[in-house]
Amino acid sequence: MNDNVTQLPPQEGPPDIFGPERQGCDLIIEGRRIPNIHIHDRGDSIEFVLDGRLSYEFPKDWAYLAAHMAANAMAIGAGYAHLGGETKDRHFAAPCMRIDFP
Repeated sequence: MNDNVTQLPPQEGPPDIFGPERQGCDLIIEGRRIPNIHIHDRGDSIEFVLDGRLSYEFPKDWAYLAAHMAANAMAIGAGYAHLGGETKDRHFAAPCMRIDFP
């Protein structure tokens, strides 16, 4: 007896191949660019996209506190003492600064 599948069911159009868009602004907390998080300003709220897979939306009043806690939790989970911890070969989040042009 042959168990190979030779007849596939017909499909309606091509499969969906589009994943989440990787747009948005980098998240900068305490002068450090937080890896794997992008943010979007949604008017009355700020949306955080974690690793392009999960998104959370917070009121603007809570956004900084939520981002600060998430950044510290990510750093601690990666083995650092805190977000600014420099106990390994490299920083958890690279130091950066914003430059605005006139």
